[in-house]
Amino acid sequence: MTAATTRIERSGPAIRAALAAVSPQECVQFEADFAQAIARAGAEFDLAPAEQVLDRWWGIAVIRTNPLSEEEQAQVARAKAGDFTGLFVRDERGNRVRL
Repeated sequence: MTAATTRIERSGPAIRAALAAVSPQECVQFEADFAQAIARAGAEFDLAPAEQVLDRWWGIAVIRTNPLSEEEQAQVARAKAGDFTGLFVRDERGNRVRL
């Protein structure tokens, strides 16, 4: 099964727009985190805090805009219950093997 994926640019405006569309509460938290990181970056002349916020929230935005399908959710539930059939692992040579 192939599903379409929504790509999110790793930028403040793109992350904010994606979160606003699917998770307004998380959008508010992103805005607060980003504002705090930018203030810190300005005070310290170091963009690392802002980059860390973008890294964290970009991943969240991608996950929120591309939720798991019912089949994927069922597979996760089975794995949590200890049933790994249908999943792939790598053997000692690095080849993918279905369980």
